Amino acid sequence: MAHSTPKDPMATPVLIGGLVLIGAAVAVLVSNLFSTIEKNSIKGEIDTTSQVVAMDANLAPIGKVNAVDKSIVKEARSGEAVYTAVCAACHTSGVLNAPKIDDKGAWDARVANGLDGLMKNATNGLNSMPARGGDPSITDEELSNAIVYMTGKAGHDLSSQAKPAAAAPAAAAPAQAAAPAAAAPAATAPAQAAAPAATAPAQAAAPAATAPAQAAAPAAAASAQAAAPAAAASAQAAAPAAAINGEKVYKGICFSCHDVGVAGSPKLGDKAVWAPRIATGAEALYATSLNGKGAMPAKGGNPALSDDEIKAAVDYMVAQSQ
Repeated sequence: MAHSTPKDPMATPVLIGGLVLIGAAVAVLVSNLFSTIEKNSIKGEIDTTSQVVAMDANLAPIGKVNAVDKSIVKEARSGEAVYTAVCAACHTSGVLNAPKIDDKGAWDARVANGLDGLMKNATNGLNSMPARGGDPSITDEELSNAIVYMTGKAGHDLSSQAKPAAAAPAAAAPAQAAAPAAAAPAATAPAQAAAPAATAPAQAAAPAATAPAQAAAPAAAASAQAAAPAAAASAQAAAPAAAINGEKVYKGICFSCHDVGVAGSPKLGDKAVWAPRIATGAEALYATSLNGKGAMPAKGGNPALSDDEIKAAVDYMVAQSQ
């Protein structure tokens, strides 16, 4: 007789419930997996906002340049006005070891060089002080006024060393030019009248002798006149280049980028970076510096610099990076 096992009526519901729970658990795990991947994945391009902000900060101008039309004569500002507009930023609080306006001890050694010595430093720049305090529109007279004002506040009177304005020679020049012109006709008239009478016999007596000399003189004079402008032009072109200190120009503006390599600029002294640039030749480097390239503005951002000054700075950087 066969033995039969009775079926449990709860077996099927329990089995189905277990499968449902397992399926729900798997669904929750898959959902969490996709959620985690979604949250930690990067979509699109990399966010470069912070890099752009840092680059803009590095390239921000450290000053301003005032373009001046030197053909327009303006009234010189007083020493106090120049000091307030330009010099006060450093000389009021002694920024970067600048002598404070009321510090007599700090000015003593400087005043010993006289007004001319102080003018030379202020005109060309010294240490951290840029040329003309960073404002190329300041005239020599205004710069002198500012120095006299600052040293006066420190107890030193340099007003007696100040040079007078150069307006008188300019006014006297037309008078000097007019006086010889007015006197010339009266002085030369008798000589011109007497010359034909004196020279007529000589011209009649020696036409054959004077003809070769008269023919040769214009040729010699023409050669001398043609050679003189060429020699003068060469001297004028060579003089500015020899007188410019490329290192001073570099330390006045170029260092801000080329000392640390801002925005990919070649660092001073980095031979590997400079080698391919030097290989392009001096004229190519000059053109890039004068016209600007990439993040570097034309003339380093200072249009007041002359072409020769820019070229001198380039020559200095090349010499330091070879």
